[in-house]
Amino acid sequence: MRFHSRHPGVMHACGHDLHSAVMLGAALQLNAQADRLAGRVRILFQPAEEIARGARQFIEAGVLDKVQAIFGMHNEPSLPVGTFATRSGAFYANADKFIIRVTGKGAHAAYPEQGVDSIVTASQIIQALQGLTSRSFSALDSLVLSITRIDGGKSWNVLPGGVEFGGTARTHDLQVRAELEQRVRTLVEHFAEANGAQATLSWHPGPPVLINDAHWATFSSEVAQQAGYRVQTADLHLLGEDFAFYLQQVPGAFVSIGSASDFGLHHASFTPDEALIAPAADYFARLARQALQHLNARCREAILN
Repeated sequence: MRFHSRHPGVMHACGHDLHSAVMLGAALQLNAQADRLAGRVRILFQPAEEIARGARQFIEAGVLDKVQAIFGMHNEPSLPVGTFATRSGAFYANADKFIIRVTGKGAHAAYPEQGVDSIVTASQIIQALQGLTSRSFSALDSLVLSITRIDGGKSWNVLPGGVEFGGTARTHDLQVRAELEQRVRTLVEHFAEANGAQATLSWHPGPPVLINDAHWATFSSEVAQQAGYRVQTADLHLLGEDFAFYLQQVPGAFVSIGSASDFGLHHASFTPDEALIAPAADYFARLARQALQHLNARCREAILN
């Protein structure tokens, strides 16, 4: 492969290099037309989306100063090349991370009564968390809580003194997000207490819900149709995306462009179709030009009125 990580055996497998190629193509087109543009275009090549720090660092650096509209993209493996999707309102979910540490009392596996079994306690908490999301919240709420790792014990015949496990919680509802953290905390503490153990919850808020501006979502779809894309309304995503931080400051829209990969994001065999690059570059150059024209027309109307 002509492009690969500088670190052997490591890949992010999300297509951020592809996104960069798209925006470089758009930048080249816009630069060639700079003297005919109805305003200024700022293109952001932002690092650290994966750890939800990049957008906030860019905002603190002033990249949104005087910006009136903002647009972003992510390739979508499940959509064919030539397909475009977005939606108004909530689109991507918040993506919070949590870590739970259970402290019991170690003992020989032959005499569990002499200890406090942190593995049993952790397993009860994990089971209860799955029931919490399905029985304490409406089935109509977009909510998922997944345990993604467990670490406890080093020997086959010793009950460990502690277990650590963690995962992620995601929703599109701000009230559900706040309530879930409190409910998880209560559940963790009470199950641990019932077993004679102790447990702590560390909750790490990630990107907030990504909320597209209705006007700019419609506008971006209309431009995509003009550019020859098959346009459809996107489904709600439970993925996280730190572009949400920009949309808290400036109205705009985040969009999906089909990359037709047989394997999804972050899969070791993820292979987006590079045929999407040139049309997407054309699209974003067109979108920037028309957005500038639209903003200028709106300013003129405001002055005349």
